[in-house]
Amino acid sequence: MQSAPHKEFDVAAGTVPSMVLLPGWATDSRIFDGLFPGVSAVRVLGALRVEGFADRLAAFLDTAARGPVTIVGWSLGGFLAAEFAGKYPSHVRDLALIGIRRRYPLSDVELVRSALLRDQRTCLSDFYMHCFFPSRMKECRLFRCGLQEEYIRTMDKDTLLSGLDYLEHVDFPADSISSRQVRIIHGEKDVVAPVDEAKKLASAIDAATFCLLPGAPHAAFLDSGFSVSDE
Repeated sequence: MQSAPHKEFDVAAGTVPSMVLLPGWATDSRIFDGLFPGVSAVRVLGALRVEGFADRLAAFLDTAARGPVTIVGWSLGGFLAAEFAGKYPSHVRDLALIGIRRRYPLSDVELVRSALLRDQRTCLSDFYMHCFFPSRMKECRLFRCGLQEEYIRTMDKDTLLSGLDYLEHVDFPADSISSRQVRIIHGEKDVVAPVDEAKKLASAIDAATFCLLPGAPHAAFLDSGFSVSDE
């Protein structure tokens, strides 16, 4: 018997989405749980499958949405959000990009790939630590007691490797979104994506604004000052 196809996206039953939540590498949209109460959002189920992602998301929004939506993208999700906005501009109202950078050095990606192939549990544990470092926020403790163990246990290695392959070769497509309203949000203590690189990206996008969250880590959306609007 053939198994049922993997379901990639969902949205709360009976609701029309106004937002899409794109997580980072080795996470899914549950990492954003509780951030947008009352907002109907498209979630990604499981780790991001990067090949053909924009086309699949556009097809889902064709049936689920009634107009342009806000795309919230963190880290790897930020690259895919910008790529999607460039390819399907009519689907996008605005962008909120968290913890992004121009590109990842090949040596950094190769170190993570080698660690993943050697010991997935240790690799992911170390990666999640870097996402929260140096924070001691309660959300970090809650993550370690909840989603972290489930992610370590269930993340598909081939999908994770595909995400690393993508990051090894992609440059952030600033030119493709230069005329679109973009809010770039970055943690001051981000040890994964340098702050200066994010600032330069914001200056390269005509309609972009930059928000620095003092003391926040790579997972800056968990900071109390996080907001996807300028107000």
